[in-house]
Amino acid sequence: MEGLLNFKDYFNRIRRQVLLNSYYTTRIKDGKSIHASLIDWIFISLILAVFFLITIFNTTKNIILSIILTILLVGIYLIIIVVWKGRTRYKKINEINEDIANKQIINEIAKYGNRDFLIFIKELLEQYYKALFFQYNSHINFIGEVNGDIYGVKCFKNSFDNKVILKDIEHFNEEMKNKSIEEGMIVTSSSFDDEVKKETEYLLIDYDEIKKMLKETGTYPTKEDIEEIIISKYKDRKGNIKERLSFYRKDKIYKSILLGIILYLISSFVSYPLYYKIMAFLSIAFGIIIGVYNLIKFLEKNYVE
Repeated sequence: MEGLLNFKDYFNRIRRQVLLNSYYTTRIKDGKSIHASLIDWIFISLILAVFFLITIFNTTKNIILSIILTILLVGIYLIIIVVWKGRTRYKKINEINEDIANKQIINEIAKYGNRDFLIFIKELLEQYYKALFFQYNSHINFIGEVNGDIYGVKCFKNSFDNKVILKDIEHFNEEMKNKSIEEGMIVTSSSFDDEVKKETEYLLIDYDEIKKMLKETGTYPTKEDIEEIIISKYKDRKGNIKERLSFYRKDKIYKSILLGIILYLISSFVSYPLYYKIMAFLSIAFGIIIGVYNLIKFLEKNYVE
């Protein structure tokens, strides 16, 4: 029983990784699925192998040597591609994760009402500065002591495109002077107008600074959190996932048939024409099978339902 549970966990981990790889590939390839990318990779590798084999054989007239050298050259090509694409993919995955985390934070803040936003900022400031902040009044939202200095805090929950301008902080400035509070923080979920940055000596905390504070306090979405978001989205779209992940696309039909035609045309110029003709017919047949499958799926989708 324990072995069965371990196998199930192992299978779920593999399935989870396949889903994540599929998602990242689709994002990196601008919508192209992992299956489609794999077919492209095989197609290019096959074209290179045929090119190397023909070129080397025409030079050496030795089929065994030609096959060995072709395998060697294609192997070197694949190693270079895997290493180079692996590094590029790692960088792009980090960018995708950052984009997902960023959108998650924006969406969470957008759901907050003004009261919830104040609580969110209060908790963030307390975690970041390891200090207590207390609610004050409508013009100064919080007051707290940081490194021996008393700070007044004003918060603005704005839409992302709505910047905080000087007029917005007039009452805050007046209240700070009336209460003789010298240090202040102005926090916004968007950004600050250039005038505010020039005219204000208070600490300005915009959305980008909020993100930095979340990261430093460990409350920013982690890699595991982001992966859970991706898996959750997959489950929500489970009904359509097969259609999006299908590699039976028109470009695959064209490529398979084109490869078959190329192999058939060059078969007359090589020492083993029968082999090339067989490969040509197989490639064309593969393209036709994909085309028929596509047609059946199209008819089912548009006429059977």
